[in-house]
Amino acid sequence: MGHSAPVGAVGSSGDESPVENAVGPREGWSKRRSFTVEYKRAMVEEYDRAPHGRKGMILRRERLYDSHIQEWRAAAAAGTLEHPVKRGRPKGTTRARSPEQARIAVLERENASLTAQLDQKDAVIAKRDDALEVLGKGVAFLEALSSRNAR
Repeated sequence: MGHSAPVGAVGSSGDESPVENAVGPREGWSKRRSFTVEYKRAMVEEYDRAPHGRKGMILRRERLYDSHIQEWRAAAAAGTLEHPVKRGRPKGTTRARSPEQARIAVLERENASLTAQLDQKDAVIAKRDDALEVLGKGVAFLEALSSRNAR
C-alpha cells in the first residue's frame, strides 16, 4: 500500500515480510497490530483536537477505525488503558462439566437421534398404510366387477 507503520504500533500490517513459521491460508500475512499506551493516548488527543472535517483523515492515515478511538477514550476515562480488561475465556480452557452433565448431554443426543429414527419409521409405515388402503379399494372394486359379470 505504500503506507508507513504508525509510530507506536507494534507488529504493524505495513510489514511486507512473511510471518515466520506461518501455515495455512494466512501464510505470509502480517500479524495483528498492537498499540502502545502512549500511541493510544496520542491518537485520542490528536483525534479530539482535530476539526470536524479532519478526523477521518487521521483515521485513514493511521489505518484505524472510529471504534478504536472510542474504546481507547473509554478505557482512558475508566483508568484501564494501561491494563486493559481481557474479554472471553482464557485460551485453552473449556467449560467444565460434571460427570452427570456429560452423561445428560450424551443421553440427550441419543434421544434426539432415536426420535429422528422413529419419525422416519412412522413416515414409512404411514405410506405403507396408504398403499394398502388403495390396494384394498382396488381389490374390492375388482371383486364387485367380477360378481356383476358372474350374474
